[in-house]
Amino acid sequence: MYKVIKKKLKIIYKKNIEFFFFLLYPKPKIKNNEKDFSEKVFDIKIEKNLYHLFELTKGRIFTDGNDTTAYISKNNNISKASLQYKKFDFINSKMQKNSENEVLKRGTPKFKKKIHGNVLSLISGGASRNNFTHWFTDVIPRIKIYQQKFNIKKIDKFYVPSIKFKFQRESLSYFGINKNNIISSEKYKHIEADKIFATTHPCFHRPTEVKKWSINYLNKIYKCNVILKKYEKIFIIRDQFKQINKNNLNKYSDYRVLVNENEIKEYLSSIGFKCIKPEDHSFSDQLKIFSSAKYVVGLYGAAMMMLAFCKIKTKVLEFKPSGGGMEFRNISKLAKLKHRQIILKPLVKSRIPQNGLLLCPLKIIKKELKLLGLKTL
Repeated sequence: MYKVIKKKLKIIYKKNIEFFFFLLYPKPKIKNNEKDFSEKVFDIKIEKNLYHLFELTKGRIFTDGNDTTAYISKNNNISKASLQYKKFDFINSKMQKNSENEVLKRGTPKFKKKIHGNVLSLISGGASRNNFTHWFTDVIPRIKIYQQKFNIKKIDKFYVPSIKFKFQRESLSYFGINKNNIISSEKYKHIEADKIFATTHPCFHRPTEVKKWSINYLNKIYKCNVILKKYEKIFIIRDQFKQINKNNLNKYSDYRVLVNENEIKEYLSSIGFKCIKPEDHSFSDQLKIFSSAKYVVGLYGAAMMMLAFCKIKTKVLEFKPSGGGMEFRNISKLAKLKHRQIILKPLVKSRIPQNGLLLCPLKIIKKELKLLGLKTL
C-alpha cells in the first residue's frame, strides 16, 4: 500500500513540476509548413556523406542528459537537429522520429541558463557522457562538420555531454579550447544562446559504421610520432575478475569479463607483451602507447577505440562476445590494420548482447597470434 501511495505522489509531483515549467516556458511544437527565419540549415558534404549544420538565432537546447535532446528555435519550433533515443533492449537504443521527442509532451522542465555569444553543441546521447568510444566517434567529429563551414574561433562556448573524465578535458584541449569555455550538459540541462550551432550525427546513429573521414580527422588532430619500444606488444587488461564471486556467476552475467584474464596475461607477458590498463594513463600517454604498438590484444570494449591511433599494419587480436558489434574491426579496416577476432559465447546468458563472462583457451590465442605472424611458445 505504501509503495502504491508513494508512486502516485511521485506522479502528482512530476505533473505539478511540468505544469509550472509550461507556464514559464511555452511547450515546443513541430514546425509545419511555415517558414522559421530564426533557423538556418547548411548542407555539409564530407567524402560521400551528406550532413547538416544547424544555426539557431536566440534558440535554446534542452536535454535530459541521456535519451532526449531538443534544439528549439526562437519561434518555439523543434529543430531536426534534435535527438530522441528509445531502448530496444536492456541497454541499446534506436533513434526515433522528431515527432517522438519528449519535450513535445513534457516541455522543458529545467530552469534556463542564458549564454552570451555563439555555442557549438556537441551533445550526442547518453553513451557519450562516459563512454570513451562514443566520445571519439559521436562527439569530437562534430567539430569537423562545423569546420567545413565556419572557423572554430567563431565559437565562444562548447556545449558537451560531460567533462567529468580527464580524457574528455584533455581531448578538447588539443583544439585550444579553454576549460572556461566548456559548458557541461550535466550541470546545465537547459540553455539559451545568441546563436546555437548543431550538426547531424557523424555516423548517422550507427556506432558500428564509423566513417573513414572521422578516423582520418582524429589522426590529424591527435597525431603522435613518439615511439616507445617497450610498448611494441601490448595486452589491454580490465582486471575485473577479482570483483566476481566465482561461486555465483549468474549474478555477474551482465558484466563483460575474460574469466581467465590472469592466465592470458601470464602467457602474453612470457612472450614479451606489456600489460596495460588504459585508464591508468593520461590520454596523451595512451596516444604514445598505441602509436608505438605493432601488436595489440584486447577484449571488445571502449579501450579498443585507441586502435584508431595505431600505425598502419599494426596487428590486432580482439576477444569479442558473440553479441558484440563490429565497430573495432571496422576501425581497424579504416586505419589499415590487420585485425582478427576470437568470437566467444558467454558462459552465462547475459541481458546485454555485447556483454558476458567469457573464457578463451590459450591454444586458440596461440593459433591466432601465429596467423598474425607472431612466434609463440
